[in-house]
Amino acid sequence: MERMIIKHTKGSKANQVEEFPLNHYNELILGRESTSTVQYDADRDDLVGRQHAKISRDPNVADGFLLEDTASRNGTFLNGQKLSAPLPIRPGDIVQLGPGGPEFTFDVEPRPQNATKPTRIADVSAIGNTPPPTRVADADSVPTRSIAPSTIGKAAVGKATVERMISSTVTETKKKEGRKYAAVGAVAGLVVLILFGVVIGGGYLYSSSQQAALKSELDSKSSQLESEAANMKSKIEADKASGGISAAEVSDKYGKSVVYIQGSWQLVNKESKSQIYHQFMPNSLEALSKIYKKNYGKGPIVQGGGNAIPVYVQVGETHEPMLTEEKNDLSYPIGSSGGTCSGFIVTTDGFILTNKHCSSPWKATYYFPQQYPPGVLVAQDGSILRAGVEAPGDWIPDNTKAVPRQFQGQFDAVQKLSVMLPGSDATIEAQKVQDSLRHDVGMIKISVPGNLPKVDLYDSWDTLKKGDGLVVMGYPGTAPMTYSPIRSQNFLDTAGKTAVIPDPTVSVTSVGNIMKNSDPNEQANVRVSQMGDSIRYAGSLTAGGNSGGPVFDMQGRVIGIHFAGSGSQAGNVAGIAVPIRYGMQLFPGTP
Repeated sequence: MERMIIKHTKGSKANQVEEFPLNHYNELILGRESTSTVQYDADRDDLVGRQHAKISRDPNVADGFLLEDTASRNGTFLNGQKLSAPLPIRPGDIVQLGPGGPEFTFDVEPRPQNATKPTRIADVSAIGNTPPPTRVADADSVPTRSIAPSTIGKAAVGKATVERMISSTVTETKKKEGRKYAAVGAVAGLVVLILFGVVIGGGYLYSSSQQAALKSELDSKSSQLESEAANMKSKIEADKASGGISAAEVSDKYGKSVVYIQGSWQLVNKESKSQIYHQFMPNSLEALSKIYKKNYGKGPIVQGGGNAIPVYVQVGETHEPMLTEEKNDLSYPIGSSGGTCSGFIVTTDGFILTNKHCSSPWKATYYFPQQYPPGVLVAQDGSILRAGVEAPGDWIPDNTKAVPRQFQGQFDAVQKLSVMLPGSDATIEAQKVQDSLRHDVGMIKISVPGNLPKVDLYDSWDTLKKGDGLVVMGYPGTAPMTYSPIRSQNFLDTAGKTAVIPDPTVSVTSVGNIMKNSDPNEQANVRVSQMGDSIRYAGSLTAGGNSGGPVFDMQGRVIGIHFAGSGSQAGNVAGIAVPIRYGMQLFPGTP
């Protein structure tokens, strides 16, 4: 098996085909959240949960898969039967998300030799038109199995898939004709059988001829693609041999595609949208005795901790901040004000790749402010465990465990997520599109008239070598900024303003190391990289703010996304990039 195939037959994605190579995907998350692998329309597919179900490899069965309902409100149906526990899912099985909800057929390519088509479940009832707005499906409704034939359109289809579709069409034609003429009387039946033989024979010969023609066309296309791939490989090798283009040429050609990203965010309650704060308490034993009804005396709990100190909650082997919705003198807001990142335009209509810790900073490690005082650690029952506790270095707000997951991050309503193009003083509001589930990659989008300059992407992960030249571009926070005074011509607002004029920094370096995790399906020679799949290089001109910037090869193609570094405040001694293949996976239809 090489890939999982989802053939949508009902819902907003009807007649679409999605393919997921097994060397990149061990499981598929089905839902309406932007992070879902198979994402459904948030409005039209309102029977589907945010994370409704998942398909994963069966650890106990070679070439096997499991379908699991992830506590959805409307349930998941496999071949018409509602799941109550994870069940094996086989090629040809039909999955429905909620009664009357979207359907798809699961398949793999190529199919295992022992794969058989499942027993078909007859239709029991028809569900009417789905009413609008969010709702919970009637528990007594029976899912229908009216399946429209897939129209492939321009979706990428493998050669084996086309051959299987042709064979299936011939077989289905024979069945339909057989049922049609079985009801004819005995006398007419003889004539009909003769005609039936002629029709089926002729149809079979026609279909066989059509199949042969399609095979010939596919063979021709395959040869053409192999030839083009060989030519491309030769061109790449020739470019490398000639030294490619200079860093100055890379900057001139693609510098206008490197954007400056900024925004402020806060943690809020999902339901009430109230801002979330870190709970502090007075730094005195007297105050503690009032809370816990014990006589601790009057001295401070933490020496040198100031008048108020933070409270942390024990969670397993680590601890998290105690969170509250109360805003007062003893609370500190969870969030960040005025963070900046880099990014690069990948389509002329404004899609931009950056880091996930830029597009969704609440999904990354939270950095507490400098000079944050040590605090006290309490158990789940509220008893004091110890004092002088430092802030945790591994807390991710989106993964809070001390309380049920009732929080979410959002960008500030005033200082929204925004983008500035190089050389321009205009600030453009951006929308978050989706985040990678596998690496530090996020996608955002801006909408402006006309076509924007974009970069070229190239997945060199399998051919990259130590010593290959690189060009890194972005907006390090240590670099001096350029400002422009703006004199207003608006008589309703005559106040002068000063605007930042973004100008990306160019750093020329080379691949110092290539850090790879081993294939997840490989049992022998297992290797685990501390930074995940990543490219390491000298990064003397990169620093905080460079996150999300493009890493070019010497042919002017983006092969990575800068996401981390190590070094001094003046700059990173080493830079680390995500291979661009993880960014390309956010494009539909890209492996």
